[in-house]
Amino acid sequence: MKQDINAADSSTNAAATAKNQSPKKPEKNLYEPYSTPRVLYEAIRFLAKAVFFLVARVHLRGRYNLPKKGPYIIASNHISWTDVPLVPSYVPGKVVYMAKEESFHSKVGWLVRFLGAFPVKRGEGDRQAIRAAQEQLKQKKVFIIFPEGTRSKTHTLGKAHAGLGMIALRSGVPVIPVAIWGSENALKKFGAHVTISYGEPMLLKPKGNKITREDIADATEQVMQRIAEMLPERYRGEYADNATTPPSIDTTSVN
Repeated sequence: MKQDINAADSSTNAAATAKNQSPKKPEKNLYEPYSTPRVLYEAIRFLAKAVFFLVARVHLRGRYNLPKKGPYIIASNHISWTDVPLVPSYVPGKVVYMAKEESFHSKVGWLVRFLGAFPVKRGEGDRQAIRAAQEQLKQKKVFIIFPEGTRSKTHTLGKAHAGLGMIALRSGVPVIPVAIWGSENALKKFGAHVTISYGEPMLLKPKGNKITREDIADATEQVMQRIAEMLPERYRGEYADNATTPPSIDTTSVN
């Protein structure tokens, strides 16, 4: 009897051990953006544009500067959460972008991932996010980045992080500077005027054979300075001192 009980206990323990050692379901690699089906992506884009058509007056500048296909980087200032759907809505094809890591653990985390985002740890040099961006550009994707890292509470340009310069120099693809303003009022004031200005492509290169920290800082500065020049003076913030006002550009209204 005692042997039977011991045998039963051994069988139970073995079963429990086997259960604990059973292969776990592989975790999702959040740094590999979800490939949204094209028909669904276009449907979401159409819905976003329809909403902004009804509540705001969107004006586009220099849209002809956008290449017909990737790879290229779109670097935009960030004054409102509405910049996230507004900037890519008028870009040909699908895009991928960085989103703060916290977004993926929120109630809308599934939507953030569904729209082609991958996480970035704010406030630190997230090399994994930078590698993910480079990999997406190798796949000829269009990559959107907000170099300031967060929305500006003052609605003016803040100091950019060096990630933009690093990704641009390492990937060797063009950067399209984008200036957006008026988006802070897009869903607050009916009929608010929102302007999105797409600048000429910038191909950034290091001074020598190797990329240095100085090269990365200079590349980031060049792009941010160009964005500042495209913005009205009151939005230029950190980059106001050296910005000059460029010649007027033809504006297309989509409303």
